[in-house]
Amino acid sequence: MMKDFEVCKNCWLRNSCENVDFYCDNTFCMKNFKLSKLYDNALISQKQRKKVTFLLDKDESDAESFAYLVTIENNINNFVAQGGNIYIHSAITGNGKTSWALRLVQAYFNNIWLTASIDDCRALFINVPRYLLALKDNISQKSNYVRYIKDMALRADIVIWDEVGTKGLTTFEHENILNLINARIDLGKANIYTSNLNDEELHQVVGDRLYSRIVLLSDEVELFGSDKRALDGR
Repeated sequence: MMKDFEVCKNCWLRNSCENVDFYCDNTFCMKNFKLSKLYDNALISQKQRKKVTFLLDKDESDAESFAYLVTIENNINNFVAQGGNIYIHSAITGNGKTSWALRLVQAYFNNIWLTASIDDCRALFINVPRYLLALKDNISQKSNYVRYIKDMALRADIVIWDEVGTKGLTTFEHENILNLINARIDLGKANIYTSNLNDEELHQVVGDRLYSRIVLLSDEVELFGSDKRALDGR
């Protein structure tokens, strides 16, 4: 089947779609449609959907960690099915924490899009500082964002908890986050946590109970490399 070049060259999947000849019919792309719905339901922005292409850091300071994450990526369906948990952290900003979390979700979506319902929330991206701010505002004015997070956090197969521990938590915030994470763990659901804090710093900020769920129940991946935003266009 011939492709409409103008349609395909502007498609956000063009550089990562291995079956563009098969699925593209010039007017409607099922893969684009269904993946877009999955990403929309996951609250992953258009910019964040861009394929993360970097694999190796120039100084190889994270070669071992990246190799481990590639292994998870290549077995992402098993990781999700088994309710896996990863804590990715680094004191250095922009060196791949969030990008790797998104890349793992991308791999999962690429595996399930064909059979997934467009109404499914199969993954969820929660920027923790944004959620906590919305949670505070929700006290005086009900937030659709907060309601969506609470509704979908227990339904999604995998959740990215991005930027955990950027500030100390009030009792209300702590209990809210703890209850969501605790419920997901009890349900055997997969989680990816990212943070700029090391173990000790995170422990001090979030306290014993939340620390034990995030760190002690997760595989820990620490990154040491330099800022890589220029490598993947973020």
